Amino acid sequence: MAESDRAVDELIHSLAGAVTLESLPQVVDVLREPPPNPPEVIQAQFVGASYVIAYAEAASFVRVADEWSNKHRKRGLASADRVIDFGSGWGRVSRILLTHVAPQKLYALDVNLEMTTFVNSTLPGVNALTVSPFPPTVLRDGVVDAILAFSVFSHLSPESHKAWAEEFGRILGPSGMVFLTLLDRALFDQVRATRDAVEGGSTDAFALSLSQCFPDLDEARTGYDAGEPAYTGMGGGGVLTGDYYGWAAVPPEFMARVWGEAGFDVVEWVPSGTLFPQAMVGLVKRPVGDQSGAKTGRARRFWRSWRRQD
Repeated sequence: MAESDRAVDELIHSLAGAVTLESLPQVVDVLREPPPNPPEVIQAQFVGASYVIAYAEAASFVRVADEWSNKHRKRGLASADRVIDFGSGWGRVSRILLTHVAPQKLYALDVNLEMTTFVNSTLPGVNALTVSPFPPTVLRDGVVDAILAFSVFSHLSPESHKAWAEEFGRILGPSGMVFLTLLDRALFDQVRATRDAVEGGSTDAFALSLSQCFPDLDEARTGYDAGEPAYTGMGGGGVLTGDYYGWAAVPPEFMARVWGEAGFDVVEWVPSGTLFPQAMVGLVKRPVGDQSGAKTGRARRFWRSWRRQD
């Protein structure tokens, strides 16, 4: 027997001799049987909190997204055919979304293979997909109704941000909505505060990381006020490399321009420190062929209100 045939024969017998399940795995039902959590250190590593605090924040995010969906589309998340949890991590937002949508309608996307593996194993039935740092995804045009992204665009480089805005415009159907959080002008004050804390002897990992942002803080703030994002590519370990991942403060003008070009209108903007430590933004995809959104009186009113709030 040839060596290659012998290897195939050994594989066949190995697979045939594996453990046989007595029954098939059950599709996840978070209300009937809460799924297992990752270790606390993993929870905190990905979302900065764990257990009750982590889930409370996720529940608030999904609740507001559902309210905005009802407000702007006259239907909630429960009516969506497909929903994406973008940057799903270990799946805390996905777990809350499963109280609104069936597992087969939920897509959990992340660049971290370990995390999508964890979601696949703890939330059976959910479509967990490992994606590249830059699009495209394997999803077809117009297939998605809603996309939620908590604390993702607060870390993306301007190039990555723009690429994903365009990809969302491709995969979302007409009137589809995006709900995301980002860092606004308040980030600069946070950086200043963490630098003071580090100079005072703090060894907190978050403070140490944030204090290294923007070597010239005044220059970063000036650029932000001129409508350009401030980005420091510090990376986050593993696949989170500094060419696309770090700390980003995103001004309203950049959002209006980039997402407008991708086919969206910004319909909600709540500044940081109001709902969450980050700002929350709601966007609606315009109907195909409608390029008038950026010129409407509503858009102009939002522009003025953004600057008053930011």
